[in-house]
Amino acid sequence: MYRLAPTCYYMQAMNSTEQGIGILGCGAIGRGLALAVDGGAIRRARVVALYDQDAVRLASLAERLSSRPAACDTVEGFLAAAGVSLVVEAASQEAVRRNAEAVLASGRDLMVMSTGALLDADLHARIEAASAESGCRVYAPSGALGGIDAIRASRHELEEVTLTTRKPPASLVDSATGRDMGDLTSATVVFEGNASEAVARFPFNINVAATLSLAGLGPERTRVRIIADPEAKGNNHEVYAAGRSGTLRFTMENVPHPDNPMTSHLAVLSAIETLRGICEGGVRVGA
Repeated sequence: MYRLAPTCYYMQAMNSTEQGIGILGCGAIGRGLALAVDGGAIRRARVVALYDQDAVRLASLAERLSSRPAACDTVEGFLAAAGVSLVVEAASQEAVRRNAEAVLASGRDLMVMSTGALLDADLHARIEAASAESGCRVYAPSGALGGIDAIRASRHELEEVTLTTRKPPASLVDSATGRDMGDLTSATVVFEGNASEAVARFPFNINVAATLSLAGLGPERTRVRIIADPEAKGNNHEVYAAGRSGTLRFTMENVPHPDNPMTSHLAVLSAIETLRGICEGGVRVGA
């Protein structure tokens, strides 16, 4: 069952069983999530396994955690680690493509941070099928965006959705050309197109476009504009949506994560809150 985790209101029975968390990727999001779990910010959760291609980064995080998780030096070892009930992907779209189906087939739930991968229609269908076959769930946090609940609620009434993202040039790299935008000295529109094209061109910068399109009109009908702006103080997102149910406007002025300017600090907080909702149970409003 595929679920945009923060967009529903639900009551879940309290469950005293502790969730064993496996974190795939030990960058800013994976590290922030692991430290939150280890510090007791999320009840009924324990980090039991980690994987990262960077052996130094992997070892550094493992040593900081009191739970003493298995620091796995291969993905195969990570997927075979005992005690994992939920895998958090915090690595890349490629990590989703390579591992999502195997995670679900192994009987673990999956939380996807690199939601851009889910715009691949064939991969999305295979993940849906693997989820249905295994009975495991797939969660996608709202990340650096707000208002996803309203977009999802009105999706069948919407006629247009546009995302305008404004970021410091140094945080933007166009994968199609390999161009680093760091040399720009004035605000410049570096991309205009649909969400599918946006996540292909900027896979490490614009997962918000994927999340918005999955909640709303889909990737082909969700318009995206990316502006590289030397005056931008952070990662700013403006959402405009209109339809029969009304007009929606959301503006987020996000602080970049101190460890990775491509990631908004809010994305880490969203991951923590989504995991809190999965693990703690009880009444959750919009999370």
